[in-house]
Amino acid sequence: MTTASFLVLQLLTAQAAGPDTAALERTAAVESARLESSPDDADALYRLGTAFLALNTPKKAVAPLKKLVAQEPDLIPPKLALARALRLSGEPEQARTVLDTAIAAYPDEATLRAERGLLARVLDERDVAISQYAVAAELSPQDAELRFNLGEALQRANRTDDAIEAYREALKLDAKLNVARVNLGKALAEKGLNGEAKETLREATRQKLGDTEAHYNLGVLLMRENDLDGAIAEYQRTLAADPKHAWAHNNLGVALNEKGDPRKATEAFLKAIAADPKFAEAQFNLGLAYYQLGDNVRALKAFEKAVVLEPRRSSGPYTQLGHLYLTQGKKKQAVEAFKKAIEKMAEDGKATTEPYQGLARAWLSLGKADEAVATLKTAVAAFPKDASARAAYGEALRAKGDLDGAIAEYEEGVKLAPTVENRLALANVYAQKRVGAKARPLYEALLKEEPGHRGTTLALADLLLAMGDYVTAEGLLKPKDGEEADTAALARLGIVHSRRGRPDQAVTELEAVVAKDPAQLEARAELGFIYLRGGDGAKAKKVLTSVLTVDPGHPLGLLYMGHTMYQQGNTKAAEKSFRGAAQADPNFAEPHNALGQLLEATKRPDEARDAYKMAVQLQPDHEDAKAALGRLTASAPTP
Repeated sequence: MTTASFLVLQLLTAQAAGPDTAALERTAAVESARLESSPDDADALYRLGTAFLALNTPKKAVAPLKKLVAQEPDLIPPKLALARALRLSGEPEQARTVLDTAIAAYPDEATLRAERGLLARVLDERDVAISQYAVAAELSPQDAELRFNLGEALQRANRTDDAIEAYREALKLDAKLNVARVNLGKALAEKGLNGEAKETLREATRQKLGDTEAHYNLGVLLMRENDLDGAIAEYQRTLAADPKHAWAHNNLGVALNEKGDPRKATEAFLKAIAADPKFAEAQFNLGLAYYQLGDNVRALKAFEKAVVLEPRRSSGPYTQLGHLYLTQGKKKQAVEAFKKAIEKMAEDGKATTEPYQGLARAWLSLGKADEAVATLKTAVAAFPKDASARAAYGEALRAKGDLDGAIAEYEEGVKLAPTVENRLALANVYAQKRVGAKARPLYEALLKEEPGHRGTTLALADLLLAMGDYVTAEGLLKPKDGEEADTAALARLGIVHSRRGRPDQAVTELEAVVAKDPAQLEARAELGFIYLRGGDGAKAKKVLTSVLTVDPGHPLGLLYMGHTMYQQGNTKAAEKSFRGAAQADPNFAEPHNALGQLLEATKRPDEARDAYKMAVQLQPDHEDAKAALGRLTASAPTP
């Protein structure tokens, strides 16, 4: 699972302080009483409307202001206040009509232009907002706030250079307009001028003690530069000024998580959610932190909550849900989560192969290799230079049994990223196909680069065992003086000793392995075969049955069970077991040789000849199969 790409950072715009609510309520009460006795009092109508606006109850403001505009059509302030009340009441079209009519009558009134610019931002009319603020700034060249508003409109339209100039002009007019300084810092950061941006934001923190957005945005910049300690300090200063600043809590959690403290990070994310219960990003980050702590139950709940809060947000939560569902064995739910992640990825434009790879793993867990292959084929077509997608595609093709296709994908992956993992995976497929001439040099090159690499050592040992090179395999696996072979190495050493005719030593080693790690099925199968060769067919059958109970398609277990059945006189069961082993591993020559011996003994020479022929085709140096094939071919009747 990947986490860093979903840890959320965002620059926020500074907000002004709120009004004295109690005083405004008293004003509204006084003016309401005045209008009861004098319904047409223009001054009372205006004061009541503006009081309601200040109290953030704009719908109440509309009626008195409409009455005043009708009563005094030549006054500009009532029109301006009415347009604002309509905008804040969710009636932007009516507000536009009021303003456009007023501007047509009074084109040189800066306040009307400024309000129209603000309305244009609400309506996402970016060009209109810029033009209206620009005219307003020309009409009132000493108004710093108009320059600031023009800068914001330009910044929203991605005209960052022009926005920077507007913010600078605003600060020339009013050096104490700290909100312009904060936004200037943000705009400089957008241009990649991080040094100047940091200095601007630091100046903003000095100009106004406890400026939450100056500290917050400075923290974002420091975070982007990986100065985690500096970012944490700025987020803490933000929270000292505003303990309910949800974004600061969230990003503090991000920084703590990056420093390797997911437990403290969860506390920060929980505070962010307490400050804003609908904060989807914080819910998602909380899930990541819980996942890192190994608390999959809480992680799953957090991810599911993030998806519910913002189902259209991005592919990230769905991808993480898919991973968690797989961890919990919820395979079908994982499929649906990864499908949704791919769908959302197309919408949010954040392209990655992770959801494709997750979906493929989910399909494979359901035994649907064709679906996994199709999924990764799409991923590779979309991301041809992604080595991890190539590797996943190779794994899916391998699961499907298409070893040639898998090799082609792994080879492409190695070209793109010649990592140990990618080269080892390629060597493993060559080994599975019994192409020792290709696999062995890859393994040996890896061991030369990283001597003692466990995965490579064991894989090369398996290849040598399959090739019958027991002497080299033993030398590779034998522990050095003072060392002790681990369970996996000891299992293979036991197999080597078994096949080199040292059954007593092999039994001791293999019994120790099986007792310690029953999942070592190769060791259990070999142990069963030793029991069979020692004359204890019942014990052999018991051990081999336990292997096939765990993995009914275990090639070595099926091969040795075939020998056991044959020795006990059950040729029908033996033949079925040999054929099962050949089907389970199509590149395994020995089941075909054993089947040939059975068929020859049961007077089926033509079928036996075909079986020996297949064994030799798969393993040209198989001496027993070659001799038997030559014997049957020589004795075959001439057509």
